[in-house]
Amino acid sequence: MSYVSEYRRLRYSRWVLFLRTGDETALGNSPVVCRKAKGPMLSLLGSSLAIGRPQSGAINAVAPPNGGDQSAHHQRIATIRMARSRASNKPSVAELTEKQVTAATTVFYVGHKNNILDSELRKTGENDVMTDTKDPVNHKAQATLGSRCGLSWDDAAVKCGHECVGFCMTGMCFKDLPGCDHNFPSGQCFGVKQGVSDAWCVESSKSIDGPFGAVTDFYDKCICEELVIGTNTPIEELHKPINASKMAPRSPELVQAAMEREKNFPGLPDCTWKPGPGCTNETQYECMAGAKAGQCSADNWYYKANVCTSSCVHTALLAPAPYFAVWRPGPRALPWTDKDIMPHYASKEGSNVKDWVEHFHQPKQILMSTYCKSNQIEFVGVSLFSPAYEVKALRMLESCNKLGVCCKATEMPGDFLGASAPEGSDEFRYRTIALKPVFLLDQLEKTKEPVVFLDVDLEFHKFPDLFLPNSWPEGPRDVALFNFWANETNLTIRHTPNVGSAVAFFNQTYRSKKLLAAWAEAMQYGTNSKAPDDQVLDKLMKEGGWLKRVSVGWLPAAYLRLMPSFYRGVDPVIDHDRGTKPGVAGHSSVKPLLPPVMWTEKVDAAELKKDQEAAGRTFDTAAAVPARSR
Repeated sequence: MSYVSEYRRLRYSRWVLFLRTGDETALGNSPVVCRKAKGPMLSLLGSSLAIGRPQSGAINAVAPPNGGDQSAHHQRIATIRMARSRASNKPSVAELTEKQVTAATTVFYVGHKNNILDSELRKTGENDVMTDTKDPVNHKAQATLGSRCGLSWDDAAVKCGHECVGFCMTGMCFKDLPGCDHNFPSGQCFGVKQGVSDAWCVESSKSIDGPFGAVTDFYDKCICEELVIGTNTPIEELHKPINASKMAPRSPELVQAAMEREKNFPGLPDCTWKPGPGCTNETQYECMAGAKAGQCSADNWYYKANVCTSSCVHTALLAPAPYFAVWRPGPRALPWTDKDIMPHYASKEGSNVKDWVEHFHQPKQILMSTYCKSNQIEFVGVSLFSPAYEVKALRMLESCNKLGVCCKATEMPGDFLGASAPEGSDEFRYRTIALKPVFLLDQLEKTKEPVVFLDVDLEFHKFPDLFLPNSWPEGPRDVALFNFWANETNLTIRHTPNVGSAVAFFNQTYRSKKLLAAWAEAMQYGTNSKAPDDQVLDKLMKEGGWLKRVSVGWLPAAYLRLMPSFYRGVDPVIDHDRGTKPGVAGHSSVKPLLPPVMWTEKVDAAELKKDQEAAGRTFDTAAAVPARSR
């Protein structure tokens, strides 16, 4: 067992013991954010399986896992370098994509804003060769100019922070500081968790754990030549948030800080001041700049640039997210045997879902984050969008880049359904959404990686650990979904899915593909092509028996933070906080139908064997593995 997996196991078991007994000594040296369970626990669980995260102090947050043994540390790096030199070089998602399209499709890479990677990882040209064994990053050294911003001289000296350029956003300018390299403040860094790229580790080493930092478990994923102390690493403990009535009055300084966060980080920033008149739990969006500055609204200001150019959300006014004493990862299914059968919901002649992907073969445009060029990634975030949603797709991909996530967005033609159903019509929207399971099957085949469907109006805040291999307790999941009722203590509800498909993970397993095929067939039955796709999936899982056929993981609230019920107190991994453009209708009112079984299919023994071997089980003993008690 690896250091990371063993550490996670111990930390998890200690936390569960604490929850059951209240004995804080059970926690040992595992730091925990909250001592008493008075608020929503999912805020602690969302970013990774590690239940309880390190405190934000500089030393605790970034201490290397080997306890400071430099010889062991450098030996580990040497071992990684040697293993990399021997490793087989699988094609990247970017390379596969460029081989699969013709000149009719434009492939464009969404890079980091104002970042060196933006210019170095552009669209591949005819003469470019994507066979470099190194992760695609080629930083040049950038030495300090000798003066940096900080809260004190000691604060500025210990960090490789921002240079003094006229003024400092926080703190003061200090001189006569130790030198540093802004592009490699911790030397070369390597991804040590499967699926995490070296390039992202280098980027992340520059800003660990700060008030705007995205990485709270850096050493689970990366190792660097030197101790990482990020540019924003606080040297004092963070205080617990206060309620709205006790917050500081609105001031130009607080507004400026929120606007700076909005400019540099994904999602809407929190309003960090006392809500003014007109700001309530139903009018939580405050305009910060523009003609409506200082006013609150029930609708998001994001699409009203003519009156408001910058906005924030009064999180403190929202009701806390539902309280769950412990995260339940979801029901496991017994392994299939070669005697199992699967239902089909279309005729044999109409069950070949590969015939339904004509619109995905040569799209007008494919957008990808630059990290899709890395051959170290282990999953792909995939999205489907029409021309009117390109801005949202670009915004989402920019957030993918900041976290080192490979994301791929495919454009559907606005006229693919003809003049009777143009882009913008309900018919266009419903029928495009109905293609989601077919699209996911297509992307599983094209990317050769597990895929995560992402609505284009989402944004990443943290690296999504639960999409990586070996991240789930008790083994991998075929599917991972957001379930609104997943952690209810009422047992009659807990196993009754009420899923949202805005974030949906499908593994490269035989069982996940069969569920997708069943879902694709069900979307073509009767009026289901106009029904909400997630409700059709609910029908299949509850009434069609698929909940027992696949191993399902229920994603924590952090993986789809939603306004308002699943927002306050949730530390987001994936956010849906920008709201919907005015005029866009909500869910379809068409009720889902459970289609009749048209025919059944025996399990493919060869495909089943591949799944069992990939999970570390032999084919002969797979059926004897007990399911998770539910």
